[in-house]
Amino acid sequence: MEREQMLKENYAVYLLQDQTYRFPSFGREDVWELGCDLVESCKTFDGPLAVEIYIGDVMMFRYFPPETGTLHEMWLGRKRSTVRALGKSSMLVAAELAVNGQTITDVVPGLPKKDDYADCGGGFPLRMQDGCVFGFAGVSGMADTLDHAALIGGLDRFFRRRGWIE
Repeated sequence: MEREQMLKENYAVYLLQDQTYRFPSFGREDVWELGCDLVESCKTFDGPLAVEIYIGDVMMFRYFPPETGTLHEMWLGRKRSTVRALGKSSMLVAAELAVNGQTITDVVPGLPKKDDYADCGGGFPLRMQDGCVFGFAGVSGMADTLDHAALIGGLDRFFRRRGWIE
């Protein structure tokens, strides 16, 4: 019940994050810088965090520090599937489900395998300002709230360095 309450209380924050971190421009050369910003953000947390970035269906960046591996890869895949299916951060999805009293199978009709999706933090859509989703960024390795915080920290760093947000 504590988690559900936390998700409900933070719903507006997660929604604002999905609206704030939209790219005015993005090219393949930006992938490296975003990836490095995500890694730097992850290093501020006490635990190994894996990072990946996809543009479309192509993995463009991946960082798996010591003590990360297959389990992290599996969670990143689940988060990526959720973001791709719903076009929202996986944390926003979790919050919406809590607010509406639903499960992931309620909102993804014909879900092939429930275990292929995750309603937890750590996955974020890469989206242009016009709303077009062009990729995915993900972090996995700790409690999902920390995965999400590390992910947002990296996005925030990337956007601030460019002057896209203050």
